[in-house]
Amino acid sequence: MKTGQQQVLIIFFGLIFILILYNLPTNVVGDDDQTINTPPKENSVEKALKLVNSSNPMEGVFMLRKILEEDPKNKEVLFNLGVLSIQSKQFQNAIERFNQLLIIDSLDKRAYLQLGIANFELEKKKEATFFFNKIKDSKDASLIEELNKYLNK
Repeated sequence: MKTGQQQVLIIFFGLIFILILYNLPTNVVGDDDQTINTPPKENSVEKALKLVNSSNPMEGVFMLRKILEEDPKNKEVLFNLGVLSIQSKQFQNAIERFNQLLIIDSLDKRAYLQLGIANFELEKKKEATFFFNKIKDSKDASLIEELNKYLNK
């Protein structure tokens, strides 16, 4: 066999080898099943909140914490865990959650209201007033109404 023919055969087999490699699977068997069956995080948050409002609230709280472990910047989870902390009179935990939320989104006015409530409950009047004034300055009617309801209870 001549050198030219050998080179053509080598190139031919090389191309076939490349095509075979190109068509091999790129993931581990069963790996793509997990991505298809993974529910969206919003549904998980909704499911957790339903559990919180049912006869098994701690299961919902644990589910929210697990979501937060997987996605530490999940604003809805941080907000809801903060609200749950206020409801259970864990005001310092609530302050930590809402501060985390504001680090991620400094424009979340709901967090300012809840920080005001948590500080008010801890009798930190100066801090509470600061956050309540932020709500009043925002001119957000629904948050101002919520603040007024809280203050007039």
